[in-house]
Amino acid sequence: MTVMRTLYLLFSLVNLFLVQGHIIGQQCDWTGSGLSGEEKRGVRPVYLRCSEGRLKWSYPEGALRVLLRLGSSGREFRACLRPAPELPLTASVYLEGPRSLNKLYAPGEASPRPHVRCVQSRGGQVALYVEGSGEHPIHRNLVDISYDLEPIAKGSIYDPLEECRPCTKEEMVHAYCSSELVTRGIIQRVEPIEDTDVSDIVVKVTKTLRRWTSWGLNDVEEEDLDKEVIQVGRHCGAQHGAGEMILMARRKLGQLVLRCAPRLQEWRDVIKEAQAKDSAHCVLTS
Repeated sequence: MTVMRTLYLLFSLVNLFLVQGHIIGQQCDWTGSGLSGEEKRGVRPVYLRCSEGRLKWSYPEGALRVLLRLGSSGREFRACLRPAPELPLTASVYLEGPRSLNKLYAPGEASPRPHVRCVQSRGGQVALYVEGSGEHPIHRNLVDISYDLEPIAKGSIYDPLEECRPCTKEEMVHAYCSSELVTRGIIQRVEPIEDTDVSDIVVKVTKTLRRWTSWGLNDVEEEDLDKEVIQVGRHCGAQHGAGEMILMARRKLGQLVLRCAPRLQEWRDVIKEAQAKDSAHCVLTS
């Protein structure tokens, strides 16, 4: 912690726009290498401005200061991080606080399902310090972290119960048209994930309605008897039960996360109302 504290104090005295005469990475993703030697001169600034993206730092040496923002809006958000699965983390990751650094990840943490850690922005940004450990074999010395930023209503703070409330009719229609997966099915079981605040919903799929692939949107019409696994906050108390539901999910940090889950008949009523008002911006099916 001594090295990071020293770097932190030194860096806070420097105007970011004058560091080595340039700013690096005003984009969604950033890829860099410690072999360039730039980190040896101090803390290297990285600026990311998208709602989601990825940071890949090979042969990490020295430190990065990663500044996350939602574009140029200055809007507050909740930032979630996830290291790449099954890859030992070769860096320490700290969250910059008002007067100190708080450790989020330590070197060597790895599992098939690495922990997602979330924090709230301050002043429309989240600042992270990533310090290379230099203790791993060179062929595995890679820091690979994905991030996801969700906006928070102006003047409010993140409320974990907000993601548990039922969607309104308008939210259902929007989620149907914008989700990466919409499937009809029956919840078979709910499995809490150890040492996390989320659970897996295991769904027996009776029909896949929409699915985004690497080639774009695939509107699926045929019956699909496979299963899907969708995550939801453990505090929401999801339960399995009889009856078909429409589950709408988006991909977040490599996992499908539930957005809306109306019962089949409720969704069919929403379709009729939306068709009568001609208010949907895509074709709604059940």
